[in-house]
Amino acid sequence: MKGELSLFITTASGLLSLAIGIFVLFKGRRQLVNILFFGMTAFLALWAMGDGMTISSSSLQAKIFWTRFQGLGELPLVPTYLLLALYFPRTRSFMRDWKKAASIISLLYAPFILALVFLYCTGIIYSEYFPGTNIHGLEVARTPYFWFLTVLGFSQVILGIILNLRESRRSDSLHRRRGLMFLAFAPFPMLAANLVQNLKWNESVTTPQASLLFVGLLGYGILRHGLFLDFRSATRRALAHALALAIDLALCVLLLSMLRYGLKMRFSWNGVILFLVCAAPLFIAYPAEVAWANRLLSRRLYRRESRMGTVLEGLSRSIRTVRDPYTLAADVTGMVRESLDLASCALMIREDGGERYRVIGFASHPGRVAHEHRGVVESGMFMQAWSESYTFETTSGDFSSYWQVGKRLERGGCRLEYLHLGVLRIHQGGGVVKESLWREREEGEAISLPLEVGGERVGLLWLGGKMDGSPFRVEELDQLVALSTQVAVALLNARLMQEIMDRSRQLRELAHKVSSAQEEERIRISRELHDGLAIFFLDILYGLDVLERDVEESAGLSFHLEDIRNQARQGLKELRRLISDLRPSSLEVLGLRDSLASYLDRFGAENGLEVRFECRGSLQGLDALSEMTLFRVAQEALANVAKHARARSVRLSLKEENGQVQLEVEDDGTGFALEDVMTRRYTKSCLGLKSMEERAELAGGRLTVDAEPGKGTRVRLRVPKTAGRPA
Repeated sequence: MKGELSLFITTASGLLSLAIGIFVLFKGRRQLVNILFFGMTAFLALWAMGDGMTISSSSLQAKIFWTRFQGLGELPLVPTYLLLALYFPRTRSFMRDWKKAASIISLLYAPFILALVFLYCTGIIYSEYFPGTNIHGLEVARTPYFWFLTVLGFSQVILGIILNLRESRRSDSLHRRRGLMFLAFAPFPMLAANLVQNLKWNESVTTPQASLLFVGLLGYGILRHGLFLDFRSATRRALAHALALAIDLALCVLLLSMLRYGLKMRFSWNGVILFLVCAAPLFIAYPAEVAWANRLLSRRLYRRESRMGTVLEGLSRSIRTVRDPYTLAADVTGMVRESLDLASCALMIREDGGERYRVIGFASHPGRVAHEHRGVVESGMFMQAWSESYTFETTSGDFSSYWQVGKRLERGGCRLEYLHLGVLRIHQGGGVVKESLWREREEGEAISLPLEVGGERVGLLWLGGKMDGSPFRVEELDQLVALSTQVAVALLNARLMQEIMDRSRQLRELAHKVSSAQEEERIRISRELHDGLAIFFLDILYGLDVLERDVEESAGLSFHLEDIRNQARQGLKELRRLISDLRPSSLEVLGLRDSLASYLDRFGAENGLEVRFECRGSLQGLDALSEMTLFRVAQEALANVAKHARARSVRLSLKEENGQVQLEVEDDGTGFALEDVMTRRYTKSCLGLKSMEERAELAGGRLTVDAEPGKGTRVRLRVPKTAGRPA
């Protein structure tokens, strides 16, 4: 039982080491370190093969042969591990010169190559072989040269471990650092097992058995942290397959043990068939096992990466859809703070191309940031950037702070600044100032991340210390640098969009003021005409009446006086029409509803049309510009009906709904081709439609026209009660 289990473990170790070596070789066959790693795993496979054959052999001569065969793998394995440490992850300077490298490689391998010759040709290594009671069934007499080789081998392995640990501390990448840690600690189980075997503390332990742990640690470092590989895209998938295979392998071993020791079955065709039948469900369920392993790895090993991926996806969605810089800043700061478990996160936007920034987004953990610091966006906080520091201050002067920059780090073309010291002051009134001190070594790392587009800085993203006080990992910084570009572009777009909206609002307000000024000027002119020129016409008519009574005896003179009277009356009528067009007096006296009703009745009587007026809702609160716009558009629409429609009836309706007023003028006339008129609306023949559109736009309204040849026309205008706001 012991021998069979030991044989199985040794065989599995050799096969796994060879498989991992081939995997690394084919993923980077042109790199020297991949070739060295393959050589190391091949030597380990030879050693395991020799150890397994020694256990399974029955004769003394066969055991001696396979014991010597183990030297083909064991002796070159040790210097290969040290040589790998000299070339990975970076080539040592003295190994770049091929002459020095050849000398060092010769010194490393020479004692072991010589020992291999001695092993086969002399008794310098093992002076005697005889049957024993250990797992191999063979005892050897070890010579002083054997112990010298053992000490030399231990020294080289320990030197390789030290080199890997030093490189692990120097590495910038977390995965490279952890991978080197696994490479450094992987030989420890084999060293311990070799010590136990040589000192005969346990006769069942062999070094190739412990190599299974060596291979397992290396495999995890390769698959999880990309050791010796330049990719990580297939790491999770490969690790999921490896986990599923390990589970199936363990179940197969358990099944074999049950068949062999539970049912007492020997190796035969019947046993093989029974094993295959029992193991068939494992092969069928393999895809489900891989899916389960993938979910398990996502929850346990790739949890942070999955969470950061989710955050990046959410931010990308916000960046694509959000147009308001404040909403964008709230999304960015909130998601970044939660994903990295930060005490606080702030987003600042640059103003006017200088070094002055405005805080537009701030998110904080309620347990770490005082409540006085949380209203920085609402209170209007600004930041000034200096060469070695930053200063903050609110517009009210209630809060101010000073931050000193410590070290700087270049990452992905982005210059990160670590904050070293901060002084925060809260002015509570009455000369009382609350001051607090922030130190990096006590609160954890805080970073200022620039947001740049095409070399232009548009803002800053500040990352407060982590809640657990741990430093930022390199992978987290790389993800934040990648995110900063997207945020910078979105922030620039949002700022430009906000500027466009502000200018559009200013133009609407200006147009509103211009239109209001025009209406006021019309009212002034109409009053002056009414109070000045109209009186002169009335005086002329009165004088003509007096003169006519004085000269009644002259028939010819009476005719001329009557002609002058008619001209004066016609001029007075035209003057009153002009006054009404400038500012309908009925609007001031009757209001919009009754003015339109009266105008529609008069329009129907003058043009012989059937008219219908409807009004629903309250028109209270309608400002002068909106009121005038509705009246003028109704006038223009009715004028078009009289000129072009050939209609029998006209309907005019007013409707108030949700703070907006809708005017509708509909006729049953000949209609027209809407597309043709819309293309000609800038010509003299269609200036009426263009005039209605301009009036609607100035009032913040919307004009729509529905028409079809032979089916009449409907003009619809919707304006807000307060002109200038979009309807």
